Amino acid sequence: MITAPLRVPETAGLTASIADLRRWRGMILPGKLTMRTLHTSYRVSNLSASLDFYTALGYTQVGRVDLGGGASLTMLNFPGEEVVTLELVHRPAAGAVDIGTGFSHIPVQVDDLPATLGRLSEAGLKPGPVERPGGQDGPQISWLTDPDGYRIELVQWPPGHPYGITAADFQNESGREPRN
Repeated sequence: MITAPLRVPETAGLTASIADLRRWRGMILPGKLTMRTLHTSYRVSNLSASLDFYTALGYTQVGRVDLGGGASLTMLNFPGEEVVTLELVHRPAAGAVDIGTGFSHIPVQVDDLPATLGRLSEAGLKPGPVERPGGQDGPQISWLTDPDGYRIELVQWPPGHPYGITAADFQNESGREPRN
């Protein structure tokens, strides 16, 4: 959590809180401000069952932080990733996990979806059928659900597609990017 005030452009001559910065959308802050998403974090009700699920999916445990009272933060990533990409928050005293309607899913890129589905099935997980939401030339996807009900989307991009979704995926038929 950021507790120190952030500096807004010198022309404003004042400091701002995170809430102020959210109100000033589109304002460019001075200097080079580099931001990136670090990892996804969510609560789990049964840490052991969740670790079994995510280990079968291919994640490895990077570390764990004991918060006291049985609560912990468990950091995971896939082999070859340099940073933590998933944090499992276990807080038994906080009660049942309620995903609600705001969380959708975590997408996970795979190189070979059929082989991945076979490996996951052998590990006792139940991936869904292969879907092709972009047609025959688009990505292949399959869905899994973890022990708490969080959805995992497994994605295999077509040959030659870059890592992740890019602006090129949203070009219209004229070849121009859509306006914001």
